[in-house]
Amino acid sequence: MENDLLQVALRRRSVRKYSNKELNEVIINEIIKVGLLAPSSFGHKPVRFVVIRDKDKIKQVGECKRMGGSQINSADTVIAVIVKTANKRDAEFWIEDGAIASAYILLAAEQYGVGACWVHIRNRMGRNKTSDEEIRALLNVPDGYTVLNLISLGEKAEQKRAYTKQDIDYSKVYWD
Repeated sequence: MENDLLQVALRRRSVRKYSNKELNEVIINEIIKVGLLAPSSFGHKPVRFVVIRDKDKIKQVGECKRMGGSQINSADTVIAVIVKTANKRDAEFWIEDGAIASAYILLAAEQYGVGACWVHIRNRMGRNKTSDEEIRALLNVPDGYTVLNLISLGEKAEQKRAYTKQDIDYSKVYWD
C-alpha cells in the first residue's frame, strides 16, 4: 500500500539555511491553503497567518526573539502563526490549534520541496518585552491574538538525510 503522506513525512526535516532564490508566490499560496484547512477545536478556525516577504521586516521579526531568532534571516518568506485568544472559547485550545496548522504548513512545504523550520515564540523573550508582544507590535496584530510561532520558508541551502522506515520507532506505540 502506497502512503504518499508518509513519504512526505519521511523527507521533512527542519531547514535553517536557505538560498537567495525567491519562492514562487503560487507555491506559497498553495502551502497556506493547506494550513487554512487544518482542523481546529470545535471548528472555530481561530488561527491566522501573517506572511512576511520583506527582508528588512524578516530581520526585524527575528530580532524580536532574544535567542534563536536570527535563523530566519536567510528565509525568503516567514509565516507568523497567530491565534485568536480574545475569548475563553478560543483561548482554551489556542496552542493546539496553532500547532496543528503549523504542522500542516511544514508538511505542505516539504511536498513542494520548500525548506521550512518552526521557530518557537510562545514564552520566549524579545529585547524588551516578550517575543509575542514585540512581534504583534511590529506586525500590527490586533489585541486578542497571540503569536505561537514563526515558520521560515525558502529554497533549501542544506540537505539533510531523509528518515527511513527503519527510523520509525514502534516501541513508542502501545496497543490496548
